[in-house]
Amino acid sequence: MNRKRDTNRDRQPRRRRLSRFVTAMLFSVLAACAAPRAPVDPMVYDRDAAAEVFSAGFEGITSFYIEETDLPSLVVTGLQGMRKLDDTVTVTDRGDQVIVGHKGRDVAAFTVPEPDDVARWSMLTAAVIDTGRRVSPVLHDAPPETLYNLVFRSALADLDRFSRYTTAADAARNRAHRRGYSGIGVVLAEKSGLIEIKEVFENGPAAHSGLSVGELILAIDDKAVAGLDMLAVSDLLRGPDGSVVRITTEAADRERTVSVTRAPVIEQTVYLKRIGDSAHLEIRSFNEATASSLRQKIAEAAARIGPSMNGIILDFRHNRGGVLRDAVSIADLFIEDGRILLTKGRHPRSEKEFKADRPDIAVGIPLIVLIDGDSASASEVVAGALQDSGRAVLIGSRTYGKGTVQMIVRLPNDGELIITWAKMYTPSGYPIGPFGVYPTICSAEIQDPELQFVGSQARVAAVRARELLRLRRIAHDLDESIQRALMERCSGRNPAAGSGDTDLALALRLLREPGQFERAFEASLIASKWPAAAQ
Repeated sequence: MNRKRDTNRDRQPRRRRLSRFVTAMLFSVLAACAAPRAPVDPMVYDRDAAAEVFSAGFEGITSFYIEETDLPSLVVTGLQGMRKLDDTVTVTDRGDQVIVGHKGRDVAAFTVPEPDDVARWSMLTAAVIDTGRRVSPVLHDAPPETLYNLVFRSALADLDRFSRYTTAADAARNRAHRRGYSGIGVVLAEKSGLIEIKEVFENGPAAHSGLSVGELILAIDDKAVAGLDMLAVSDLLRGPDGSVVRITTEAADRERTVSVTRAPVIEQTVYLKRIGDSAHLEIRSFNEATASSLRQKIAEAAARIGPSMNGIILDFRHNRGGVLRDAVSIADLFIEDGRILLTKGRHPRSEKEFKADRPDIAVGIPLIVLIDGDSASASEVVAGALQDSGRAVLIGSRTYGKGTVQMIVRLPNDGELIITWAKMYTPSGYPIGPFGVYPTICSAEIQDPELQFVGSQARVAAVRARELLRLRRIAHDLDESIQRALMERCSGRNPAAGSGDTDLALALRLLREPGQFERAFEASLIASKWPAAAQ
């Protein structure tokens, strides 16, 4: 629907029939929202509670979304999502009325509020849903969360692809990933219909109790988990801090039961591997503990390898990102001063400059970052900052290009709206989306898979990098055909082959040969300083 804003309310009056029960329904919503209410059952639809949820959501979208939104269009589009459950129920915009239909017959008409009146549009939304529930058994039996999900997802569908609604259950899991939870510290996987321990967090309760990767979970607190999915089993393993859970497992045809005391845990995101005199740190995602964990792992690597340590490899491949502040904290571990990131959006608070203000924990040791097309969001922030600051050499392929920041709006039902509210710019000033961050050395362009001639290949790659990164910084001003060609450059994946992957092999080779690393580093440094040199 393309409804234009009409703040003067100068629409021509139309003939309309607003049934008395609809008028009474809206008045009751107004009265109910003005007085305190008793808690409601989350599994039972409550019109007043729904109005509060929609009010918080619509306020968040209209206030924070990166572009100005049309609230009436947003609401009607959202309400039309009810057809996904029951296509006999329709919601139609007729200018100064919103009409609810059922099986081709109008059953209710609602006079639309002022275009920017969030509260009354929210009440209208809740009342329209209530009307749909009166005529449709399918809608009547749907849990409130299903209805919220339908409306918000439909309303957000015409915005950008990163703005979305997460249900209360999914939002709780997302918060647990970001902030931690009380549990035993494992990652589960489904294997042939069974639940397997895929990973055990270092120093977590499960590790202290002797649970191991590969064990199958048979029962929790002496109750069989057969038939339960992975999320259900995960929820059973979580519980109050200090509580004890009995877990029965099987491995190698041997059953055992262990008691594990739950404790606060946060998902492990950083994994250290020593490869010769190099420290390889795989960073799978970002949460509140990632920066501190990375700091700890680097200290551990330095202690294990000693003075012969020749460099650090940060592996962001397949890292889909996380919370922005965590990315800034990680970049700040290696950048002593200068800009890390700039964000800009419609809301005044979205314009922020993030700067480094801490010493380099690696004290200038050679740093290489591995990236690929699945490196997105927060991982792009770190890669771009380390490249532009002249701190690291990037190897791999162009990143995903998710150049926006999302605002998380927590709703009264404990669901969350994730709303795009700013664009991200690297220290040198170019926007991360949609082209992403380009590596210094594009491994897909290496014509020497055995790396016998790494020196000459690095020099060729360095020359390409200077031009590629120069074009990247002016990409939005280039001709459309050049932009398309630029999107194709260094976009290929380079998966592992034989005994290892080219990205990692090249990184290790450069660290073993300081002269070659310096050539690549100089190329990165020259490219990062290009805008200033060109002025």
